[in-house]
Amino acid sequence: MASRDAADLRRLADDIRKLLDEPIAIAADQNVPTEDRWAGPNAERIRGELSGRKTKLGIMADAIDKEAANRKDPEGGKKGPN
Repeated sequence: MASRDAADLRRLADDIRKLLDEPIAIAADQNVPTEDRWAGPNAERIRGELSGRKTKLGIMADAIDKEAANRKDPEGGKKGPN
């Protein structure tokens, strides 16, 4: 059971890391002609907020990965107190 929990936690951490990838790509206007790009102070503020939130989600995902490593599992985790 612990190995399944650890694998589930790792998948959750991966999903959390990817959560804002698409909104960030949309906000970056990577595939839009220069004249149609989103620009101005609001655009920069939103891009900055997305970046900050992605960093926070990354920290949370790292903590979940650490918890997964503390569980006994065959995929490289360690046996922990749980």
